[in-house]
Amino acid sequence: MSLVAAKGLSLAFGPKVVLDAASFTIGPHDRIGLVGANGTGKSSLLRILAGTAHPDSGDLVFRRGARAGYLPQDVATLPDLPLVEAVLASVPGRSALEERMRQAEAALAAARDPADQLELSQALAELHEELEHFEEHHGRVRAERILGGLGFAEDDLVRPARTLSGGWKMRAALAGLLLTDPDLLLLDEPTNHLDVPTLEWFDGFLRGLRKGLLLVSHDREFLNRQIDRVLALEPEGLRSYAGDYDDYRRQRAEEEERLVAQAKRQAAKRAQLETFIERFGAKATKAAQARSKEKQLERMEEVRTLEHRATLRFRFAEAPRSGREVLRLERLSKAFGPKVVYRGLDAAVQRGERV
Repeated sequence: MSLVAAKGLSLAFGPKVVLDAASFTIGPHDRIGLVGANGTGKSSLLRILAGTAHPDSGDLVFRRGARAGYLPQDVATLPDLPLVEAVLASVPGRSALEERMRQAEAALAAARDPADQLELSQALAELHEELEHFEEHHGRVRAERILGGLGFAEDDLVRPARTLSGGWKMRAALAGLLLTDPDLLLLDEPTNHLDVPTLEWFDGFLRGLRKGLLLVSHDREFLNRQIDRVLALEPEGLRSYAGDYDDYRRQRAEEEERLVAQAKRQAAKRAQLETFIERFGAKATKAAQARSKEKQLERMEEVRTLEHRATLRFRFAEAPRSGREVLRLERLSKAFGPKVVYRGLDAAVQRGERV
């Protein structure tokens, strides 16, 4: 059974059509790359699937009980809590479960009838088991492991989340998303603010998840490692391709070659028919054949080749030769509050060096 099924989704911003009756399904273990040129609607489609935006028309049906977790490109705010508490707060249901336990404990303490005591004891034992399961999958230990994998130091766990820089806020939001363990991960450029060690950890962590995944990324190597299917926002609409990003590019090129060849053959056939009609249409002995050729020409459906989006081409004029020393840094310092990034930095870059 599909995790989510979309049928006839349409979305437009004024005259710009983003989705035109798009239909697709996502299975429980599908790992899909969402690709397309900038401005074609990748983030808009993710927001529709996340429920933070709505299409102009069409239907979106999730499997009963299925949850989607969405990581946008930019994270605006985090809860005004210590980092690990802010991440734990992203998981719904904890406070309700703890409140149910308090109520059960109070009811058990007040109960006098043995039958009621036995029933309440069993209910409390089940709640404890439920809480243990919750802690195992969404608790502090797992939250700290995820934060550590994303590059946070132990001292960062008690740091106010609101004081994090933009890139670290994104990592904290990603930690919260991974901790919620949704059925469908919707990731919009998740690697933008990750350094190499963190990217390697995240790459392995993500590949180990048996969850549905819809991923937008300009990192082609990362995309290839993570996906086995592509949804492409093309000029002719939303298209689906099997395989990774490289497979998609190859299939797209083969499709274009095939359509161009078909269009050439059709053009030659059309020219042949038109020549026959023009030459023999007025002759009584060939008039019937000419009319048959005309009908054949009318029934011929035009082969449409793939449309190419307009691209901007530019070039830089060759720069004049620089001096031997291209760049010099002297006593450069930078800090974010008490955190010193560097102090008294001296460096130089010579012409031709690649740093």
